[in-house]
Amino acid sequence: MATKAARPTRTAFDFAGCAPLFPPLPGGSLQSSLRLPDLHSKRLIFNRLGQPGQVHVYSADCRAGERLRVQLLVPMLPIGGAVTPAFAIVAQSLPYSADAQKLPIPLPAGYSAVVATPPTQLVAPMKDVLTRARYYPGPVIDTRALVGGRAYIVVWSPHHHMGKYVLQVGHRWPFHWTYWMQLPYYWWRIRGWFGLSRAAMTLAFAAVFLLVAVLLVSLTRRERSSVESK
Repeated sequence: MATKAARPTRTAFDFAGCAPLFPPLPGGSLQSSLRLPDLHSKRLIFNRLGQPGQVHVYSADCRAGERLRVQLLVPMLPIGGAVTPAFAIVAQSLPYSADAQKLPIPLPAGYSAVVATPPTQLVAPMKDVLTRARYYPGPVIDTRALVGGRAYIVVWSPHHHMGKYVLQVGHRWPFHWTYWMQLPYYWWRIRGWFGLSRAAMTLAFAAVFLLVAVLLVSLTRRERSSVESK
């Protein structure tokens, strides 16, 4: 885990518009990578490096000229257990390549890689406006695919550390109503992953249920009174 400097926690909106994913264990090579639906829709990938030297590889098809954006978010967990990994975008013919020799897996011929190494310090803690989960924003890779094909995201710890990490992938906000309808469910899952209390949601659901029950009883009594008066 990188050294952290103490600063006031600021409210942020990095989780906003991101559909959370809690995927199974990804493969450790390009061939065994875990497929994502795409790389343009905003998503949060919640996962954990469970063994020293473990490598996680995600992939998705992309079009020529498509923007490829990934940012590392380092979770602040109540009982610890987070990791600050390195990550990379790998694709054919990226506009530039950086630190490709640091990849933990072989780079096929014709592919380029942009590597983001773990920061030496995490100095600006953030708190999500909806879930109230706290995290440190990490490095960002923002590039484009010059040709269409498969693009990959590779995550690993150069120091063989283990722990939880979050990746923010994509840039396009969701406009479909189903995303917004699932916000309570997303709140529940994210706070659980962070190890935070979900009592507030339980109390809110209980209050709504009680209110609905009171309204139903009141309406039933009114209908009975109306029938009896006739």
